[in-house]
Amino acid sequence: MKSEGNIRGALAALSPRHLLFLGVATFGSRLLLALYLGVWGKPETWEYDVIAANIAGGAGHTFDRSGFVYAAYSPPIWSYVLAFLLGLPGSTRANIQVLQALFCFGSAIIYAALARRMSADTTNGLLAGFLVALQPSLLYYSVVKSDPLPLNVLLLGLIALAAVELVRKPRLPSALGLGLLLALGVLARGTPIVALPLVAVWLVARWRGRAAVWLALAAGALALGLSPWLIRNERLLGRALITTTAGENFWRGNHQGATGGVADEDGGPITDLIPSNESLPGTIRSVLSSGTEADRQDVFLNEALTFIRENPLSAASLFARKMRTFWWRIDSDPRDYSPAAALAYEVIFRTELVLALFGAFTLFRSPRESPPAPHRAAAVFSIALMVAISVLQSMFYVQGRHRFLIEPLLLMFTACGILALIPGVVRGERRRRRSRRGEGPPPARFSRR
Repeated sequence: MKSEGNIRGALAALSPRHLLFLGVATFGSRLLLALYLGVWGKPETWEYDVIAANIAGGAGHTFDRSGFVYAAYSPPIWSYVLAFLLGLPGSTRANIQVLQALFCFGSAIIYAALARRMSADTTNGLLAGFLVALQPSLLYYSVVKSDPLPLNVLLLGLIALAAVELVRKPRLPSALGLGLLLALGVLARGTPIVALPLVAVWLVARWRGRAAVWLALAAGALALGLSPWLIRNERLLGRALITTTAGENFWRGNHQGATGGVADEDGGPITDLIPSNESLPGTIRSVLSSGTEADRQDVFLNEALTFIRENPLSAASLFARKMRTFWWRIDSDPRDYSPAAALAYEVIFRTELVLALFGAFTLFRSPRESPPAPHRAAAVFSIALMVAISVLQSMFYVQGRHRFLIEPLLLMFTACGILALIPGVVRGERRRRRSRRGEGPPPARFSRR
């Protein structure tokens, strides 16, 4: 079992046949969907592509929005990846779809390894990887859109697996690796930062005073990874920020008349950042007219904080509404998905959620039938990570698409639920667990006649 003391060992548990199976599921499904939709080589163009073109053209990480040029409009990683693809000889848009498929294949492998680690069950791991390979939201985004979701999902899985391995057996490479992965995760999408306090609590609970060293190393590696981008923004904007649109995103979900999504209760176009937009407060319109990029960040943030301070009950109600959207409702912009596609996903996701709840119950229902304690701890961490991300996202604004990031973590428990409905598989796995623990068979049961 020594080979399982690090990420490489966790991945080595997947045989070549398992990898082939996951590869066929991942690449085959994406090729078929691209051909069926007629989008092979034609993923949608988004702001990341515009920024990438500016980077490749020498203008740097900039984005023109309604005549105002942002220097830190979005997290930088995906745009720089796209800029790299633009620089390849004979580059085509199909390269984006191929790279996203590779990220999805990596995710299927990572979540399979993580699911196996938390359940002590190879079958569960393989099924979880298969479900991630065919996850409808990830499948659609990786084929139709040029979007960082596939990369973000992969990074979150790597962060979770690195956290599990660090707590399992703290080592210098594990601590530094987790910190650098967190830095990449934050520079791709900010929400994975919640993993750091969760790991800190877990390390302290497991290793007590010795945890401080490993936390310091991980935090140092995180700071080192973030520093180039923060220093760049400090020099350009006078602020060490990841993005200057975080304040706007926070305000979207926290102001008078907000619904928690991208539109107000009266349908006002709050995403149109122009001084003439009467749906915006006067203070914001004034800054849009003459303020700097940092001023825009500040005014949105201050407006949102003022609303929360003056209307705590309304803010709490909005937060609950956003949490409900994150975990249950499928609120999406009709311009993004057809009503039929949204309805189909609603049925699929709610089925995943119900099976995941059942799967989590089967993992924890009794010590004798559950995986060993270290494996259960990995399951608890995975659940805590999903909940923490949903809480952080719900502090801003929420659409159905925001849950796509944590869906692979959920699918690990969905796989447990599916297998729990197949009695022969579950009984066989319990026998294997008892054998590994050196236990004999359970005592015979006699009917009362």
